[in-house]
Amino acid sequence: MSDVRPDDAEDRRLIAQIARGQRDAFEAIYARFAAHVYRFVRDLVRDDGLAEELTGDVMVQVWRGAQSYSGRSRVRTWVFGIAHHKAIDALRRRRTATIDLDAALGLAGASDEPETELLRAYDRERIERALAELSPEHRVVVELTFVEAFSQAEIAEIAGCPVGTVKTRLFYAKARLRDALRTAENAS
Repeated sequence: MSDVRPDDAEDRRLIAQIARGQRDAFEAIYARFAAHVYRFVRDLVRDDGLAEELTGDVMVQVWRGAQSYSGRSRVRTWVFGIAHHKAIDALRRRRTATIDLDAALGLAGASDEPETELLRAYDRERIERALAELSPEHRVVVELTFVEAFSQAEIAEIAGCPVGTVKTRLFYAKARLRDALRTAENAS
């Protein structure tokens, strides 16, 4: 594959080593992806403990499934695909989740003037309510697009749907968010 990025070439090498049972390669992949996977699933399931459990499950799946990695996608896409499926399964079992807006908007730990913090909190609350109205499928597309910066093709692979479906979900998610935010603005 000629379009393999240097970081993905290293990831592919590590996955091949994991497939041969090399623990140090797994530790390298774990170090590279676990924190990102944790944040992704935590933002979807909104539960730190469950996110830790799901991250562990994802990484165990990477260890056990390294032999089945086909190389058709970047390793990062493959790992996030596993994380997506585990998080969606958890959401289906629980039926509630929202994105952690502080993390998604890069506002965690930000502190300016009290008035600015109050406005940020108000905006986060409005956006979180709007996101809560989205289906898990729509929230996943928003999260993968705006927080994780995956391409639409990668999101399609992660979510197991056509690129057109990703585009449609993103279009409708943004429209629903705009409508929900306008409604919240008019109500205040």
